[in-house]
Amino acid sequence: MARRSTLALAVAAASALALGARASATEAERLTRQPAATLLLPYFEVELPKQAGAKPKGRTTVFTIASADASAMLAHVTVWSDLGVPVTAFDVYLTGYDVQTIDLAEVIEGRLPQTASAGQDPTDDVSPQGIASQDINFASCSGILPYPEQLGEDFVAHMRASLTGQASPLFGGECAGLAYDEKRPLARGYVTVDAVNACSLLFADSPGYFLSGGSGIASNLNRLWGDYAYVDRRKKSVRGGPLVAIRADSTDPESSIPGEYTFYGRHVADTAIDNRQPLATNFLGRFVNDARDPYFPGGTELFVWRDSKFPDETPFPCGTTPPWFPLVQEQIVVFDEEENPQVPVLPPVPPLPAENVIPFPAMAQKVRLGSEEFPVLFPRGFVFLNLNTVVLPATSPAEDPAAAQAFVTTSVNGRASSVTQPAVALDSAANAAHTIVPVP
Repeated sequence: MARRSTLALAVAAASALALGARASATEAERLTRQPAATLLLPYFEVELPKQAGAKPKGRTTVFTIASADASAMLAHVTVWSDLGVPVTAFDVYLTGYDVQTIDLAEVIEGRLPQTASAGQDPTDDVSPQGIASQDINFASCSGILPYPEQLGEDFVAHMRASLTGQASPLFGGECAGLAYDEKRPLARGYVTVDAVNACSLLFADSPGYFLSGGSGIASNLNRLWGDYAYVDRRKKSVRGGPLVAIRADSTDPESSIPGEYTFYGRHVADTAIDNRQPLATNFLGRFVNDARDPYFPGGTELFVWRDSKFPDETPFPCGTTPPWFPLVQEQIVVFDEEENPQVPVLPPVPPLPAENVIPFPAMAQKVRLGSEEFPVLFPRGFVFLNLNTVVLPATSPAEDPAAAQAFVTTSVNGRASSVTQPAVALDSAANAAHTIVPVP
């Protein structure tokens, strides 16, 4: 009888998920992988050598950006801390159908990608033109591209400190990210790549970066696509997948009317002038949490990006955190393969008081299922994540203050390889599903 009741609850939950998603044809298109105006690398980590300039030996994150069109274009890359503070930005020139690979270990050590448009590269040595591609001049890039082969020590020290939760002199001795107690410090954060009309040193919240219709520094050209890889040199392992494609649409009311929830909403005062369609809020992801599993004994990790919805993205005094931290969620439920649900809690467990888990408190993080941050009792199954939340003192988006876009990637790990893929998105933040699974 108990099994039937549990199964009935699971069926009811599945129905609620389907009804709560309310996926229209337009929303389905938003979730389709297509060339886009913005790309998101939801999480990166780079193991830093003890001394700046030394040869990297451990983990790094490599990503590739490419143009889906024969026309030449510019892409603006922004490196953010795990708490959403912009640390550095640079431009990449792409000839038609061009591909550019970027190793974040190289970037943090001050070696930026070497590209240049025709005006800065008259001999076609820096960014060679293919026979089927366009190569033009972007006058705004004069004096900017190509970058010096090596940035100054002060700026390298700034990136190393800001991305490891340490004080940066360029931030007035303040911090930009979380500090972890690690023998081998890891730089953490996320990356955005925007199609742009001109070279600049601006960030997404800078005046003039976004203007409606793609007429600012940022353009609405949906031409970018790419992928990423997490590389561990010591273990000689690689895992990765596609970069998140975020399309621009100045004709869709959901991404063009002031007050609507857009991807860069927190940076543009919810005016929707970025025209970027938002991500999802509810997700499903498969997991294996069994060291004896014949295929995936390495367990499961989640890479999670979340929107703080908070407009202030400035550094903060070290030893503190931004006002929005930590990010909570509306619900997390873990199902085993017999449809039995579990709401994970931190010890002490009932009958003693238990504390709800907050496994994804930052804007970018990696979390292992079955760890102290995300306790899981079942050896395998799937997780339901409703990551909506109200963030105080911010009250955006006005239409639905509890809506909170996010992106979740699951990595189910074997001995020599992993299955790394986006979690199933159940909605769009433009019409967030506030689904609550009825767990007894």
